[in-house]
Amino acid sequence: MTAHASDDWLVVDTGLRAADENMALDKALLLAMLENRTPNIFRFLRFEESALVGYHQSPEQELNLEFCRAQGIAVQRRLTGGGALIFDPTQIGWELVCRRDALPQGDMASLSRKICEAAAAGLSLLGVRAQFRPRNDIEVEGRKISGTGGIMDGDVLLFQGTVLVDLDIPRMLRVLRVPLEKLDAHAVSSVAERVTSLKALLGKAPELMVVQKALLDGFRAQLGLSFVQGDLPDAVAALLPEALAKVRDAEWLGINHRARDDMPLRKATLRAPGGTLQAEMLWDNYGNRVRQVHFSGDYFIQPQRAIVDLEAALRNVHLNDVDGIIAGLFEEQAVDGFGLQPEHFATVLRMAAKDA
Repeated sequence: MTAHASDDWLVVDTGLRAADENMALDKALLLAMLENRTPNIFRFLRFEESALVGYHQSPEQELNLEFCRAQGIAVQRRLTGGGALIFDPTQIGWELVCRRDALPQGDMASLSRKICEAAAAGLSLLGVRAQFRPRNDIEVEGRKISGTGGIMDGDVLLFQGTVLVDLDIPRMLRVLRVPLEKLDAHAVSSVAERVTSLKALLGKAPELMVVQKALLDGFRAQLGLSFVQGDLPDAVAALLPEALAKVRDAEWLGINHRARDDMPLRKATLRAPGGTLQAEMLWDNYGNRVRQVHFSGDYFIQPQRAIVDLEAALRNVHLNDVDGIIAGLFEEQAVDGFGLQPEHFATVLRMAAKDA
């Protein structure tokens, strides 16, 4: 391993790997860090085609498992929370595995913001206007280009994110259970209004090394981190076989098994003074939660980005909390719905929740 100063972060690129290897490496990195056997690490990772569910999610509810099996798409569970993701070799994963005191102090919400702002600053060096979007996304002009998530284990942090270098939206819709009933041109267009990639923004996909350098430059500038390139520490490699056995065990993927029918797709339409408002959502019967929602209809709203911000804020929230979340966003952004009020959005969500 390359020699480095104690305050340097070790940058490791673990290359293109199967999903189970990448998840096992996360476990091994965390354990080695907890045992104080490795410096703070910034890891770049890439995946063979795979679908990853968040730690608290059920694969049966989040993914089209039949399609994954037929297409040879690996299914794995992350250590971190958040929503289901698809990965393929064109995308870049990045993560920080470190002691908590290596980063600015504050709660997880403020730390997440600082880390996302550093990543956004790096991506902006590529010629896009990236910025943080609460709670844990990075966007360009209202469209998501990176999702992030993190966990604390004792005084050790694992925080990870993605960069959508390229994106096959029709294939993504086949893999994920999204609140869109038809895999048609309208569905693809609707997702394209909310998600983007570096290739779509720049006209061509930048080289992976260029993206990696930009990200590191962003973290240097925003958080004052210093880096040295190196290899995976021997202590981590030694822990990998046991970690790999754990993530390959059926119990790991089955931690949060719940029936697909317990999270149905639901839809409702409300005719309000400001127009017709439709909500399509994934509804979690088990937790009485809105897992994901898509608003559409015949209405006007300013600022235009209010809808995508609202959809982001309403991911995985309890039905009892939607009123406060919607009202807060309307106030924060001075939203003008031309007759549509916060209570109309809350009402259509409740209507969808009751829709069998």
